[in-house]
Amino acid sequence: MTLNLFGQDRSNDFLFPGKNKFQATISTGIPYVALIEGTYGITRRFAAGIIVGTTPNVIGYGIRLRAQLYQPNENFRVYFRMPVFYYASTKNFGNEPWMLSWPVIAAEWKIEDLVMLSFGVGVVEAHCIDALLAGMNHHDEPMDMGFEGGFWNTFNGGMAWPLSKSLTIQAETSIVLEGWKIAGSNYVGGPPVIVVLGLTKNF
Repeated sequence: MTLNLFGQDRSNDFLFPGKNKFQATISTGIPYVALIEGTYGITRRFAAGIIVGTTPNVIGYGIRLRAQLYQPNENFRVYFRMPVFYYASTKNFGNEPWMLSWPVIAAEWKIEDLVMLSFGVGVVEAHCIDALLAGMNHHDEPMDMGFEGGFWNTFNGGMAWPLSKSLTIQAETSIVLEGWKIAGSNYVGGPPVIVVLGLTKNF
């Protein structure tokens, strides 16, 4: 039996390619000038991907996990996603290796038969690997590690439009905050906004 998500063939689901199936995504936006992701469907509700992305300052490598949490009907679902990036070094951060993760929980509705509308909340977390491992020096004095990390919360909204049974275009904008205030200059991504415009092909 074939599972239909949102009343459509599952092959055009840009989040979950289906068990033992593969999808590829190319995207651009802020802060990533270019991003390529290959995603494999471990089950029909869980997928994992490998990501390579570049900003104007640094190249990042990582993984992205996705899990469908709740779907009471064909028109609504709640899902979790989390990319985890590794950056070998960034000049602005003392040329130190660091990592970033961005767990998000989002709700998605089908509207107008085809268009998917989503809203979500998340947390951007970044940390310097050297600071995480070293902590203190041998004399129990704080080490000067430069960038050590931080946390920022996000609110996002997005839309996705299936162009065919295997091709989907999507757009999403996220506002980066510190509590209820717009994130300041200490935010690692630069401007306090994350914008993604992508195209996903399911195979």
